[in-house]
Amino acid sequence: MSTDRAPLTRQRIAAAALRFVDEHGEAALSMRKLGAELGVEAMSLYNHVANKDDLLDAVGELLYVEVLEAYAPDPEGSWHDDLREMAVVYRAAAHRHPNALPILIDRVTSSPVKYEFLARCYSIFTKAGFDTKTAALAFDISASWVVGAIRQEVGLMAQLEAHGQPLSRSELPPELQGVVDFTNACLAWSPTQRFEFGLETVVAGLERRLADG
Repeated sequence: MSTDRAPLTRQRIAAAALRFVDEHGEAALSMRKLGAELGVEAMSLYNHVANKDDLLDAVGELLYVEVLEAYAPDPEGSWHDDLREMAVVYRAAAHRHPNALPILIDRVTSSPVKYEFLARCYSIFTKAGFDTKTAALAFDISASWVVGAIRQEVGLMAQLEAHGQPLSRSELPPELQGVVDFTNACLAWSPTQRFEFGLETVVAGLERRLADG
């Protein structure tokens, strides 16, 4: 139990909750356990967060602050440089907090920091020259790919890399032996290589869409 008696604030509570989730997972988080981590009674937390749902919103706000503080696009850079930068810092935050991934990706909030994040994303696509409606589609396809890639990295591919072994043709019937090289090639690429290739493919597609009008 912490003996730190610094005044409680919403931000301090959220930071402690994020540390707890990082270590134990979101499912293990409770107001009682968080109070114990902070050295206070659980009821004291309710002066700053309404309930656990509000607490998770506060954690989500903290995660998006982390993304925005890391996002430092070159003022002279192109829109696709900005898009790459945003994708990379978002992915980095997800990898720093894999247990908090559902809070970062799935939680719907209307906090000012979430709108600031969306505004920065919107500016990337208007900088490219998309009108508002097409910028929304460009954001949707980019965000869908980034989120899907991160889910796969943190979930399926992480498990395969930790426990998977290269396949041997002797393990498979003749009609499936052709997939051995393909499967092993999937595991051979590093997560960063896969992410960079996919991101460049998305950028190239959006550039083509701009060129086509």
